[in-house]
Amino acid sequence: MSSEQISSRPLSVTMVCGFVGAGKSTVIRELLAERGTEQWAVLVHDRSEHDWAAVDGAGQAINIYSLGESLAELTRSCVSCSFREALTDAISSIAEMRRFDRLIVECSGLVEATMAAAVFNDAIADEEPLAGLARLEQLVTVVDAATVWEGIRSADALRERGMSGGEDDTRVLSELLVEQIEHCSLIALNRSAGIDVDCRERVITLLRYLNPEAEVLLAADRVKREERILARRDGAEYGISFQPGWAKLIDQADVPPEPSQAWSTGVFRASRPFHPERLWRCIEEDWPGVLRCKGYFWLASEPDRCFSWEQTAGSRHFEWVGQWWVATPQPEWPTNEAFLRRLKSQWTIEFGDRRQELACIGYGADQEALFARLRGCLLTAEELLLGEDGWRRFDDPFERATQEAGSREDETDSE
Repeated sequence: MSSEQISSRPLSVTMVCGFVGAGKSTVIRELLAERGTEQWAVLVHDRSEHDWAAVDGAGQAINIYSLGESLAELTRSCVSCSFREALTDAISSIAEMRRFDRLIVECSGLVEATMAAAVFNDAIADEEPLAGLARLEQLVTVVDAATVWEGIRSADALRERGMSGGEDDTRVLSELLVEQIEHCSLIALNRSAGIDVDCRERVITLLRYLNPEAEVLLAADRVKREERILARRDGAEYGISFQPGWAKLIDQADVPPEPSQAWSTGVFRASRPFHPERLWRCIEEDWPGVLRCKGYFWLASEPDRCFSWEQTAGSRHFEWVGQWWVATPQPEWPTNEAFLRRLKSQWTIEFGDRRQELACIGYGADQEALFARLRGCLLTAEELLLGEDGWRRFDDPFERATQEAGSREDETDSE
């Protein structure tokens, strides 16, 4: 591409994410080997982590740049804004050179893909200069076929593996892996030739359930993989969005068919509220075979609040995410037709838009038994007759846990 053409269009950016050791650098080196005559730049977190010297300046057509920040500074959850700012500044600086046809960004193995995508989405939403300088064409997550199955079933904390992003990083390996897989436009599967066919098919099925929209690219088909990773994405100027498998299940969108009886997918749906004590006991128990469960729920003891539930095989979290619309004054509702149609489809006379929606993806899980346990946590007919005033008097372990977590955060902030 001529210098005039380079200067007249936004810089094409391909971001490469994936856990430590998945093979991100290998994928990038394969891309660089096939770049043709284009001028490329590569942005890495730390030039010293890999031997980039052999690549840097090759033919004066590839330049390697570093963010120049420590791993902990760029991945610690409490300073995610610092990561976004550093990455935004680095990409903007490279784009402003108007020298390159493409920028490849290698993210740290501890960076969440949503954080990387937010760099561009926030720039577009806030009309920042980066939005006009560069476009995110593909967000690729590299997965190690030989280790991902055990990793997603692991309860190990990153800190236990010596890989945490700092003192505040309480993440578990399984939740980081799932997050990186669910939030990408393409999945590059490495080392799949080194495992048996059944194991490979099981891993590919898992990836397709977690992210049905992302094409799974095998290392064996190198030409196709490189073409897809370097392809321009329709609508890149509007940012990038994701609809993971759990969200598709809740929205009743198409998901891959179950290839064997070992796999199960489904959504637990109910209108009645959960009894807080019974639900707490249920989530404290093992959920064998459940690899992913995510959605929304409501408690009788806190009827105005919408909670989110997020679970991998190794972690479980709940969070208050806002109020149900039935508890929100109608003048504050959005007025667009799409919102009103959706709200109407979710509304019941008894409970408004309040509901239980928990999407589950399992392997070797007894989904019917799990859903029966969840139904046992709903209020009985007799408990419903107590009304909201009576419900609010139920003992609520969720409220206590929320208060305790808030107290710990206050103590940390005061140190």
